[in-house]
Parts: sequence; C-alpha cells; structure tokens
Amino acid sequence: MKDKLNKLAYWGSTTAFALFDVLFIGVLITSLGKNAVDMLVRVGWDWRHVGNYVGLIVGFLAYLIPVVLMFLIPRFKHNLDWMLKFTHELTHTLVALLFFRKIHEFVIKDGDCHASSLPLKIGNKTITFGYVPITLSPYCIPIFTFMIFPFRFAGDGEYMVVFDALIAFTYAFHIHAFIIQTRRYQSDIENCGIARSAAFITLVHAVVMSLILAVPKGGVLKALNRVFCEYPLQIVTDPSGWFHEIIKFFQI
Repeated sequence: MKDKLNKLAYWGSTTAFALFDVLFIGVLITSLGKNAVDMLVRVGWDWRHVGNYVGLIVGFLAYLIPVVLMFLIPRFKHNLDWMLKFTHELTHTLVALLFFRKIHEFVIKDGDCHASSLPLKIGNKTITFGYVPITLSPYCIPIFTFMIFPFRFAGDGEYMVVFDALIAFTYAFHIHAFIIQTRRYQSDIENCGIARSAAFITLVHAVVMSLILAVPKGGVLKALNRVFCEYPLQIVTDPSGWFHEIIKFFQI
C-alpha cells in the first residue's frame, strides 16, 4: 500500500510540474518577446536608457573570461571547481533553511563535499515536506543571482546596468555549474526520480529566465507581477490571442 501511495505521489507531482512547465515555457516566450526583443528593438545599445539590455548581454559575455582562464591557469581551474562545489552545497543548505530543516553538516573538501539537514519534527511526527526543492535546488536555483536582485530596488535608473551585468554574470556561473554537475546518474536526481527531476528543474529554469528577462524593463517588483500574474493570466484566458500578440515581437 505504501509503495502504491509513493508511486501515486511521484507521478502526481511529476504531472503537476509538467503542466506548469507548459505554462511557464509560454511565460518565458512572452517575457522574451515583450521585454528583451521589444527593448532591444526600441533602445538598442543605449546603456543609459532605462530598461536597456546592455548590462545583461555584457555580464553574460564577461563570464567567458573565467572560462578561458580555467583552461590557461590550472590553479584558477581548481579554485573555480571548488567554487562550483561550494555553491552546490550552499544552495542545498539555504533552501533547507527555508523549509525549517536543522542543518547537520556542511563539508567542502577536494575529496568530500556534502551538506545534510534533519527534517522538521512536530511532536512525534517527522515533516519531510520540501524534499524535492531542497534536493534539486542546486540544479535550477541561481543563488548568487537572487542575492543581486534586492540591490536593484535602489539607485539611479541609469546605473542599473551595473546590477544587470552582475545578474547575468552570476546566472552564467549558475549555467556553468548546471552543465558540469547535472547528470542522469547524479544521486540527487536519481533519488527524486528522473522524470520528476526533469520536470521540476525545467519549471524553475523557465521561471528564473523569465524573471531575468523582465527585470531590466520594469524592475524586480514589476517582473514578479508579470511572470507570476500578468503573463500566465494572458496565456490561460486567451491562448490564441496571446500567441498572435507574441508573434509580432519576433517579426523584426
């Protein structure tokens, strides 16, 4: 009976994540069209214009520098590899804290990297809620990018390009970590199940990329509103109208 319930929970959550995948891939396309394509056509490379995408583009390209250094300087490669491992375990830990887990261990060594936490206990009951987000978080949550978001609430609009560059640079670092660390046989992915892992990771990536594309044009608060409210509502309530409206943004 327990095995059947676990299987039902697995495929139920996988299906839910997959349905949200469809919705937020639509949101991602919308964000790309209404934000990035729209502003690149109207503003171009005027970095002083509020809403420009120069910062994101430059920040993403700037990550090529550490990638090149990684191949040229062995010590730099060692330190970058260490940083990738550190970020992986740090993300596990910070997301575990969000679910009120007790942090048991955090170890980063050349031959041993792991973080472990204990489930929340209420009386005699053990609450395991949050297992999937905690386990899969390093593969889809750009923790340093999220740390930059709050800085975009303050300051002169024309200097937001600096924070946009940092957002893109840290997200490029996350993509690097994702490429290096995501494997079908990785224990985190195997423990959560391949189908559920793929659906959850795809969902979070679509949401994060949608937010990043929406931030320069209107700021963090407007980006959150667009990605989680405005765009999904448009897609659900008027699918055909949404599709035709988006097509025009790509007819450059």
